[in-house]
Amino acid sequence: MPLTQAPAEVASDRPSLRRRLSALDHVASAAVAERLPHPRLLTLPLGAISLSANYGILWFLLAAIPWLSGAAHGRTVFVYVAGAVFATELITNVIKRLFDRRRPAQTGLDQLIPMPVSQSFPSSHASMGVVGWLALGSLYPEWRAGLIALVAVLCFSRVYLRVHYVTDVVGGLLLGAALGVPYILLVHVT
Repeated sequence: MPLTQAPAEVASDRPSLRRRLSALDHVASAAVAERLPHPRLLTLPLGAISLSANYGILWFLLAAIPWLSGAAHGRTVFVYVAGAVFATELITNVIKRLFDRRRPAQTGLDQLIPMPVSQSFPSSHASMGVVGWLALGSLYPEWRAGLIALVAVLCFSRVYLRVHYVTDVVGGLLLGAALGVPYILLVHVT
């Protein structure tokens, strides 16, 4: 047998790296979404947090706090943060259409929050969360710990509530960092 044929035969005997990673993603996601208990004491507040972040609403509300409390440059802060979050939502949705990944199947499981109609990868909640955290945290360092805790809870909730896979959230976090870091470095609030 020629050497050029051997790798193809070997590769066909085992799953591709993509399939192995996909299987690992499904196992990790099922561990959170299916095997952890889902008491109403957790699903209701996590659902409320998750739903409040739809379309960036949570981040718009947080960005409005300085403006509504009369802080200097409050309106500018709102535009700075809300603009970044809104742009991130738009970019994430374009990427979702390119990847066209389906949401996790809900067969035999209770639907804990309404299933979004958009594609699954990457998580816009995660990408907007990182951008919101970076933008607000760059302006209000004392908010950073609370905001990162909020992002962590939000990201966990998306898998726990069965609307995302783990890699959707990781992809969203990475996209948020890729968009947010240059934004805070290049765009300044005066």
